[in-house]
Amino acid sequence: MITPLLHALLVAMGVARVLIGIAPLLAPSFSSRLLAFPTAHDNATARLMGRLFGVRDVGLGLLVFYALGHVELLPAMCVFQAMMDGGDLLSIMVPLVRRQGIDRAAWLSAGFALVGGASWLVVLAAM
Repeated sequence: MITPLLHALLVAMGVARVLIGIAPLLAPSFSSRLLAFPTAHDNATARLMGRLFGVRDVGLGLLVFYALGHVELLPAMCVFQAMMDGGDLLSIMVPLVRRQGIDRAAWLSAGFALVGGASWLVVLAAM
């Protein structure tokens, strides 16, 4: 059974995921600056990769709404979302460990991934 509060939280998390995904699709340069990536790194390749990431996040957000309509899938969906954020966190650590000059952007991105992943696990525990 999912409580109204938990339902509202999941809707908010799904909307957040979709909005995070839409940002690099509609405004890739702005999204890059918002995450503090160096201006010199804002090129066609980076914008393409940002858009691919955006499509992925829109899909992950829509998955939340599908799972809300099929409540038996909610626990697996939460684990999947947390694993995606965990994978992001591991990927983000590479430029930090290699000292590739994007520490500020990587730490901001790591914060998003850590909070996101932990949030999915908190929701899972509340079910």
